[in-house]
Amino acid sequence: MSNSDFTKFMIARGFKQLLETNSFLDISVGDIARHCKISRNTFYYHFRDKYDVISWIFYTEITPLIGDTLSIDQWGNGMRALCHYMQANKSFYTNVLQFEGQNSLADCLMDFYQNLMQDIILNAGGDQLLEPNQIRVIARFYAHGMSGVLLDWVKNGMVRDPDATIRMLEDLLSGEIFAQILAIPNDREKTEEPGVNL
Repeated sequence: MSNSDFTKFMIARGFKQLLETNSFLDISVGDIARHCKISRNTFYYHFRDKYDVISWIFYTEITPLIGDTLSIDQWGNGMRALCHYMQANKSFYTNVLQFEGQNSLADCLMDFYQNLMQDIILNAGGDQLLEPNQIRVIARFYAHGMSGVLLDWVKNGMVRDPDATIRMLEDLLSGEIFAQILAIPNDREKTEEPGVNL
């Protein structure tokens, strides 16, 4: 680990320690610098602000978790790993949800899942069928759904097992749910008798 990466790691660790007893909104850059025993200049050499630290923490912690999930049948495993990690670090992730905007947890999740979906589409050969703008719109559409569901789960206290919801998202993304819905009218026509109301 380089000196720069080590300093970033130490700042991030110190910030997380402060978040155990303080609200995210109440912590200043000065508080972080004092806690880490560094100057404000050192902090600003490595990060733009405390929001940038949150973004760095999020990306450095989740990247190893997702592993090799850049395929249409594997991304759900990455989301499961992320959910279980967030449960294990519940106080931190609940605390950082207090703010919205650039570098917020919501913003990071949206950006992460949009990039993930674009990579999945490209790895599946979607660029042979779709224009780059179509890929971006499709990826953004699914990213809104995936990050939105995940944020709702975090806001509701992360108490429910996320597996059932993730399975539903996997079925939705694969087209399985819509295939079942489209099959319903045909099944009803075959089983219903004329003139019989249920």
